[in-house]
Amino acid sequence: MYKMSPLRRSKKGGLVQRADSLILPLVRELGFEDGVRLAEMKKKWDDLFHEPLSSHMSPLMLSGGEVILNVDSPVWLQELNFLKEDLIKKLSHYGVRSVRFRLGRVSTGITSGVKRQSTTRSGSKDKSLTAKELSYIEETVSQINDNALRETARKAIQKAFNSGRVKK
Repeated sequence: MYKMSPLRRSKKGGLVQRADSLILPLVRELGFEDGVRLAEMKKKWDDLFHEPLSSHMSPLMLSGGEVILNVDSPVWLQELNFLKEDLIKKLSHYGVRSVRFRLGRVSTGITSGVKRQSTTRSGSKDKSLTAKELSYIEETVSQINDNALRETARKAIQKAFNSGRVKK
């Protein structure tokens, strides 16, 4: 394909530079290149790795060609160690040359239009709450005026129900 010169003449006769020819050196000089690659990797994570891999690992940090992946359980950490070379091949487009794993929280955001269930370190998925439990939660948090605090309390109570620590 024809490679366009970074400098070219505009229709009005002035010199025009492509935006990427200006931005890329600036991103490299400021040290943001790894951060930009990590953000791009996170955005396309579910396209790179399909279930169940994508729900048991997520990228945490990218630095100097090494990516650190959070893994939600020791069992998956062991399994992913066997797949290390395949992971590096898939992530090489983002400048990844090595992979390290650590136990930690796996991001479970909404990607590709599908919300994934959150997975705990032990690998168990959140159970569905009963109508009675949901009613109890709503009744309890309805008296909290601060929206952020109300949502935090709601999530904490839901987590307590899901863990089996609270029975109503």
